[in-house]
Amino acid sequence: MVFAISYGFGAGAFLALITLILINGRPKARGRYILIVCMLTLIWATAAAVQSWWMPGLAHAAESLSAAGWVILLAHILMTAPKEDLDRGQLRILAAVSMLVAVAAVANDVRFLQGAGSSFTFMPSQIFARIGVAICGLLLMENLFRNTAPGRRWHVYPFCIAIGFLFAFNLFVFCEAVVLKGVDPTLLAGRGVVLLLIVPLLALTMARNAEWQIDLHVSRKAVFHGATLTSAGVFLLVAAGVAGLIGQLPGQWAAISKISFFSGSLILLLVVLSTGSFRARARRLIAENFFSARYDYRAEWLRSISTLSGTEDALSVRAIRAIADVVDSPGGILYLENQNGGYVAAHTVGLSVDQPSAVPASESFGVAFQNGKTVQCLAEVDGKLPLPQCLHDLWLAVPLSKSDRLVGFVVLAQPRAPVRLNWESFDLLLAIGQQVAAFLVEEAATRKLAESQALIDYSKRFSFVVHDVKNVAGQLGMMVANVQRFGDIPEFRADLVRSIENSVAKLNGLLARLRPDAGERDPARRTDAVSVLREIASEVGRAEVPVRMHSNIPDAWIYIAPSALRSMLTHVITNGLEASSDGSAVTIEVNRRAGAIVIDIVDDGCGMSAEFVQDGLFVPTRTTKVNGHGIGAFQARELARAAGGDIQVSSRVGAGTRVSITLPDCGDLVTDLPLGKTAAV
Repeated sequence: MVFAISYGFGAGAFLALITLILINGRPKARGRYILIVCMLTLIWATAAAVQSWWMPGLAHAAESLSAAGWVILLAHILMTAPKEDLDRGQLRILAAVSMLVAVAAVANDVRFLQGAGSSFTFMPSQIFARIGVAICGLLLMENLFRNTAPGRRWHVYPFCIAIGFLFAFNLFVFCEAVVLKGVDPTLLAGRGVVLLLIVPLLALTMARNAEWQIDLHVSRKAVFHGATLTSAGVFLLVAAGVAGLIGQLPGQWAAISKISFFSGSLILLLVVLSTGSFRARARRLIAENFFSARYDYRAEWLRSISTLSGTEDALSVRAIRAIADVVDSPGGILYLENQNGGYVAAHTVGLSVDQPSAVPASESFGVAFQNGKTVQCLAEVDGKLPLPQCLHDLWLAVPLSKSDRLVGFVVLAQPRAPVRLNWESFDLLLAIGQQVAAFLVEEAATRKLAESQALIDYSKRFSFVVHDVKNVAGQLGMMVANVQRFGDIPEFRADLVRSIENSVAKLNGLLARLRPDAGERDPARRTDAVSVLREIASEVGRAEVPVRMHSNIPDAWIYIAPSALRSMLTHVITNGLEASSDGSAVTIEVNRRAGAIVIDIVDDGCGMSAEFVQDGLFVPTRTTKVNGHGIGAFQARELARAAGGDIQVSSRVGAGTRVSITLPDCGDLVTDLPLGKTAAV
């Protein structure tokens, strides 16, 4: 049972390694040799696990075959390594002899498959063959490590430790068997645990040697959590063992002391695991010793993008955190370029600095960033460059550059755990700094665009209001002219007062339209165009040029702000009146056609050319009037289109003009709702 459990663990570990290799892609070149040797080792561990029930001699032969595979793999690596890495010498002879010894050991075990060796015991020749294979394997491993260039030994450390430990353990087991005249079953069973222990080192070797053509990805998160759980388990086992020893002490306090010690150990473990500095140290230790790259660049890039794209905090806060998280810093200060070329503190995170000092444009500290190509360690530059007082106790200054322009920098606080910075750290900080700069520049551009758009909208509304003021001024001018003629008539004076009150109300309404909340004060709603037209006709009609209205429908409900409808219709009718000569008239016709309200305003005035209607009528500031502003027609069409309609104009010089205003009919709507959210009967 001990053999089955021990070798079962070893077989499971190698099965997981083989599965990981195959899942990540089909190996090539040297990767195929490694996959084959791992399969041979899996066969050996499986045969050893079941040898109590089926053919124990088969496990011996599978063991020799696996050992021969590792020897041949070592010899292959030695012979195919770059020439500058190895001193060839007599390595070819050593490799050839080792492979011969390994093959001889396999042949010897095959010889005993059906004989006396087909049991748990080992024949003397089998023991000595295994000693020879172990010695050859250790010699090959030692030569591989010693002849590898120092700069590349980092790549073969795990492999040499794993295979060296496997051969050394075999050498110990069978050398002891020679001395004691028999193999210790406990040591034989322990080889299953050895197989389990060397699998992580083999996986690490494959991840570090990309030229082995094995696409093996080991998740940093999985390694971190696995290492944490393993460490916690070992700690709890030790604590339980010590607690058990304490419980064996004499006295009535032994049981209480045992429980107290183990409970305290558990609480201590939970406190340590929840500490940010411990997690930071553990991640850094794993990254520096188990992976070829210090950072998982894909994970770092996705993390920084996720942080910068969040909406919980302001972008300046997210910018600091995106850079600080790279080196486990609790916070920092964001400096951004101002109009004078200097840098001012835009935000502070995790620091107690109330008002960080600005960095002038001519400050050599800002110049030392070299347009965003250098990360400055403040402890090194302090004393060499003038630093603001608030930066003396801080740690790193990371530039934020966009197109070789330094748009700002982030000064980081001391990290939660000591960090050894190298070129990878600086390159990653510079790369994320460029991404942060892009986000900051884009936000600044978006903010300026929004401000410009707000000014454009205000200018547009202002020009519309100016045009409507012109119409009111024209009406007031007519009142002044009529006062001279009819001022003595009491009825005219009463009508004049009402007209002045209406003009004042219009002017106040026009001024209200310039406010930012004008849309909220006069929202779009169902409005009867017929009643509005009747009011306008009575206001602007003159005795010389009357306004005649013909409506084929009792009402014409449309969805629009009343002030917008009145402004649009007033402009078109007033234009018709101005273009008409005395004795003529302006006619208004209202109809319902194909689900739309059509308002035709017709005059028989001077008319316009087809070219002007096509190319100039609706162009802002284009006008044929001496005192015109060229805004009215453009304003009217914009208001109609905003309500979902349009304006069409047909005209001939000397024959008059027809303006057709088409607006969506909402006569069947049951309630006033925003456009697009109405309900029909």
